[in-house]
Amino acid sequence: MKYNFNEKIDRRGNHSAKWEEIGNKFISNDLWPMWIADMDLKTAPVIIDAMREKLEQGIFGYVYRPASYYQSAADWIERRFGYKIDAKTLINSPGVVPTLSILVRLMTKADEKVLIQSPVYYPFSSVVKENNRELVVNELIKDEEGYYTIDFEDFEKKVADEKVTLFIMCSPHNPVGRVWKREELERMSELCLKYNVRVIADEIWRDIIMPGFKHIPVASLSKEVENNTITCFSPTKTFNIAGLQASFATFPREEEWKMVDEELGRLDVKRNSPFSLVGFEAAYTKGEEWLEELLIHLDGNMDYVINFVKERIPEIKVRKSEGTYLMWLDFSGLGMTKEELSMFMQKEAKIALDDGFWFGENGTGFERMNIACPRYMVEEGMTRIEKAIIAWRNK
Repeated sequence: MKYNFNEKIDRRGNHSAKWEEIGNKFISNDLWPMWIADMDLKTAPVIIDAMREKLEQGIFGYVYRPASYYQSAADWIERRFGYKIDAKTLINSPGVVPTLSILVRLMTKADEKVLIQSPVYYPFSSVVKENNRELVVNELIKDEEGYYTIDFEDFEKKVADEKVTLFIMCSPHNPVGRVWKREELERMSELCLKYNVRVIADEIWRDIIMPGFKHIPVASLSKEVENNTITCFSPTKTFNIAGLQASFATFPREEEWKMVDEELGRLDVKRNSPFSLVGFEAAYTKGEEWLEELLIHLDGNMDYVINFVKERIPEIKVRKSEGTYLMWLDFSGLGMTKEELSMFMQKEAKIALDDGFWFGENGTGFERMNIACPRYMVEEGMTRIEKAIIAWRNK
């Protein structure tokens, strides 16, 4: 391949949250870091070049966004997903989670409810509760093979509640790795339209799709669905530039675009950094070749984990993710409580993974592993887990 995704890069001493803030979340700083969702891989050279050009000018004042910035995002969506949007419907914000928080506050009343599907990215519940809205949960159904589907009977029951006015969808789904099928997206959208529930689709993982699967932007299903859906996305996960902290949201309704734009103005967060400005546009205009090779690397890392578990750690169950670079490992066969499993991973395996119960109580018994890294990191992580389970077997 043209790009080296197995290069060893020492991120310590560079203010890396993943490597040097472990002690704030786990028992110590010396755990093997396969938790927080950023990559231990250099971003695309075209992005580095664009930021280097900005750096070498030596002036980092306020910047404005040219029309080409928004158009690059719109063109990317059309090129990758065959879905054409008007660049004028886009808003730039500091990140997807801040956007979700703003939308929950502005688009719901104090006595209204917000629906999510668990287990799911834990800030979903936080942005609801911290804005003093009631959280409603539609739990995903897991079969014996670890494959998750939607409980549509329960979903309809929840959206039929007149107090439920907003549904935050995760597509592709973090942490279970599902890429929702067209019929699943259509059914959820039809029910939300039927019961007058607005949809916010978090599609930040839309570019990280494994071979054989296809992401469908939910807003692309029909004009009616598009008008009912606000979509949040960003190149940050795709190109490992999360630290640049910016994202997009597309608003089909002009009055809501204006409402959110005014709120961002009140918060005084309407400008990019000089580096996110040029980095994002470079990603969306020149980064496709790099992404295609990245997906091959991630697919290989997932296969490595699948084969390792199958051959050497039968106590664990894991399915290959359809999307995202996250793997959802089932340790329930060990018979541990959520607290015991968390400490087992930290004290015995000496690895930092995201505990499953962070994503909802129905994530208990699971651990989320980030495999967006050089292969040696995956090998080391799996070896540590195997060593800990061998010791557990012998007790």
